[in-house]
Amino acid sequence: MKNLFIAAALYFFMFYPTIRCYAKPTAVMSPQKLYQTSYIPENKEEKSVEINNQYNELIEAARDCIIKNDGEAPANYDFSSVIYRSKYDHYETLGYWVADIDGNGINELIFGGYGANPDSSGNSIIYDVYTISDGELIHVLDGWERNRFYLCENGMIANEGSGGASNSSYSYFVFDGSKLQLAESVIYDGAKDPENPWFHSTVSQYDAENAAPISEEAATKLMEKYVYTNPPFTPFAADK
Repeated sequence: MKNLFIAAALYFFMFYPTIRCYAKPTAVMSPQKLYQTSYIPENKEEKSVEINNQYNELIEAARDCIIKNDGEAPANYDFSSVIYRSKYDHYETLGYWVADIDGNGINELIFGGYGANPDSSGNSIIYDVYTISDGELIHVLDGWERNRFYLCENGMIANEGSGGASNSSYSYFVFDGSKLQLAESVIYDGAKDPENPWFHSTVSQYDAENAAPISEEAATKLMEKYVYTNPPFTPFAADK
């Protein structure tokens, strides 16, 4: 039996190629499967310094946008429009947070904002997430007023989008280290079916065409599975 085990192990390592430490799946991944992966970079301290330098540049550029408060998009940065149009937003305090939100050993940079009551659930909105993958800076997501992202207690990222009074979506994603993978979406499409406007999909964020019709009660239960957290943003105006 022992010899058989050794032979099987040798066969595996001879004929299977080396795989990356974290997955980049094309299909939907569950959080449990995702968090079983791990990534430990070589020269961890050097990589950490390099990542911090790139993030510090973004933080300074975003702060400059907010201080100028002129509503003009910066030439060399792809920030959410909320960052450079902050003078039109009177209820949010914009800030940043650096944290490893997917547990792969690499910190992300998150830009977001919170309202007058930062302790209430769902009060902290995420507008930008940046990470480093293979040494490259990746802009993972870009939100705005009608396309808001939230961090959930289970580590997933939620999105609330609106295309008007008769169309909205509530989508939930796994963050796999460099991009978002859709897990499921609750869609409200009153134009498609005014009598039964709620749908559920695992393949589209907001298209109800191939989604399954569900009741309003079922839609509510699905959304209640995802409890939003409040990331501890450092206000851009308060960290100098």
